[in-house]
Amino acid sequence: MSVLPLRLHQYLVTDSPKRALGEASLLYLAILAISAVAAIQTIDLLGLSVVSLAIASLLVMGAVVLIQLPRHYPFGHFGLCNAITLSRAALVCWLAGLIAAPQSLFVAPFGWAVVGVAGLTLLLDGADGWAARKSGLMSKFGARFDMEVDSLFAIVLATLVWQSGKVGAWVLLLGFFRPLFILAGLMMPKLTGPLPESWLRKLVCVIQIAVLAALLAPAIVEPQAVWLAAFALGLLVLSFARDVTWLIRQ
Repeated sequence: MSVLPLRLHQYLVTDSPKRALGEASLLYLAILAISAVAAIQTIDLLGLSVVSLAIASLLVMGAVVLIQLPRHYPFGHFGLCNAITLSRAALVCWLAGLIAAPQSLFVAPFGWAVVGVAGLTLLLDGADGWAARKSGLMSKFGARFDMEVDSLFAIVLATLVWQSGKVGAWVLLLGFFRPLFILAGLMMPKLTGPLPESWLRKLVCVIQIAVLAALLAPAIVEPQAVWLAAFALGLLVLSFARDVTWLIRQ
């Protein structure tokens, strides 16, 4: 048996973290290839600035994931769960590209397409957790990966809503609440402690993202947009206040 088939055979039968890294790298390259084709096809519609920011975001995201994967992921397969999360991250990167051209959000057909992409990204959020439990590939890496994608998703959507002009700058709190919470933890170490699982926290997160996505719909205008954003922000404040109180009491 020649060296190349032997190495291929060893790769196929091994369950080492290197195999997971290989699977993640192949998926990431496929996402990059699809994104490159999409960029070529849509550059006239979206503009060079949007496409450039989206591709740059994809490159940064991929570099972070592939660097962190072998350090923190314990399994030999990347798994469908992480593949879904990586695909969600790619969609968020494309939405992030729109920050470079917010005027596109005012065009009704395109505005609805953005809402559709945001809705699909939100729906996939529940699929990765289910796939992880189904395959037995639940890990701290996967949970953190999913959480960071959610955080970036909220930041991107909140920024787009602010740029749309429907809600004032305070809507950015819906995206930057978690980063602010992390900064607060630098001053109050008690806030960096682990939190127990909470279905209420997850529900508020879903409502937060769903409201931000809905606010991008061309049909949602003032004052409905302001009231919806205020409702979501109120729930988010209560959720964080609940967690902060629990951490301080510990």
